[in-house]
Amino acid sequence: MTEHEELAKVVAAANTAAMFQDLALIGALAERHLIDPAKVADWAEFFAKRMEKSAANGSASPEHLRKVATRLRDYAGQLMNITIPPEDAE
Repeated sequence: MTEHEELAKVVAAANTAAMFQDLALIGALAERHLIDPAKVADWAEFFAKRMEKSAANGSASPEHLRKVATRLRDYAGQLMNITIPPEDAE
């Protein structure tokens, strides 16, 4: 395995862990009715649209902004799946 491949694996693992850390925090806050995951998803969608608009307006790195927008939409989708408390999940 090359150094680049090893680095890519480490970054992928860090990104995945960060996403689930965020989801765990939002899930715990939602369980206590302190946050609405659907509203967080709405904000993620809002930022995705802003990223796409920036990309369409000739930003310096439109491909990067489109990738960010895609990740934000994926995150919003994950947030919408926070409906089953962990103790009920299998």
